[in-house]
Amino acid sequence: MPYSKGALHFEPLFTAEQLGLPQPAHVEHVVKTFLTVAEGVALRRIELPKCIVLLQSVPGDPRSGAIYFFDRQSQIFYMAVFEDAADDALSTAEFDQLAAEYNLLGYAENPHRLIAFSASGRA
Repeated sequence: MPYSKGALHFEPLFTAEQLGLPQPAHVEHVVKTFLTVAEGVALRRIELPKCIVLLQSVPGDPRSGAIYFFDRQSQIFYMAVFEDAADDALSTAEFDQLAAEYNLLGYAENPHRLIAFSASGRA
């Protein structure tokens, strides 16, 4: 069965250290810094033991969301990239639908899968 937004992969963006944070940085500080640098707000935030999933959006524009994963162990941020759709124009309703359809929490439970499905691999 094809996915609504095509194949999914994850682009590694940067580390907490590249944001100027010490290793290992406290997760609350990492998320706050990420949102400040991106000049965004978190419309959704799901915290699991190994990973945090964020729907980050431009303030005042609820259809500007992009999905990010923060791997707590490696301290790396990843962006969810969909092959057949804009990655940064999601609403909270679309996030909820995509989270179920693509089993996004499965990636967050096992963040090593983010690496397996980065630019070299596809879901």
